[in-house]
Amino acid sequence: MTTQLTKPKLNSRQKLVLINALKGMNQTDAYEAVYGLNPNSYTIASELFRKPHFKAELERLQDKQIEIVNAQVLSKSEKRQILASFARAQLIDLIDENGQVKLDKKSPAAKALKEWYRREKTDKDGNPIVTSSLKMIDPLTAIMEDNKMTGDYAPTKSLIASRVQFEVRMIERNKVIDAIE
Repeated sequence: MTTQLTKPKLNSRQKLVLINALKGMNQTDAYEAVYGLNPNSYTIASELFRKPHFKAELERLQDKQIEIVNAQVLSKSEKRQILASFARAQLIDLIDENGQVKLDKKSPAAKALKEWYRREKTDKDGNPIVTSSLKMIDPLTAIMEDNKMTGDYAPTKSLIASRVQFEVRMIERNKVIDAIE
């Protein structure tokens, strides 16, 4: 007959201590927030955080937090791809054959669109006048930002060698004092 060892489960208070630690509290504060002030809080909290099942659950949840953050944050290559699409965007990609503005979300140029407006008004004769304006992100700005990220065109360190010469003269103290008197 074999017995299986079951991993001890955390009780509800231990789970709260764990949540407090994940929020950034230190071990003692996380423990005291749940169990209240105790002169031995430091020792008890330290023992709790050393228990294998508690430590394993804390590490598992920390890894899960890191995965969530990494999924939300853009990587350096993703940022560079976005900047490249801004730099390559062309105004002509946003205008159709008739000279009308066409906004296609899949177009790389649409991502570089900074501002767009359309105004309709009538002239003094009652004829409709439609005015459209497009502003795009400056491609040079995108290129400069990419250069900053990669370190291109960074100032270089240079050493200017020059000769420095000092002249040191030893003067006897007694002679200087005599000259002053």
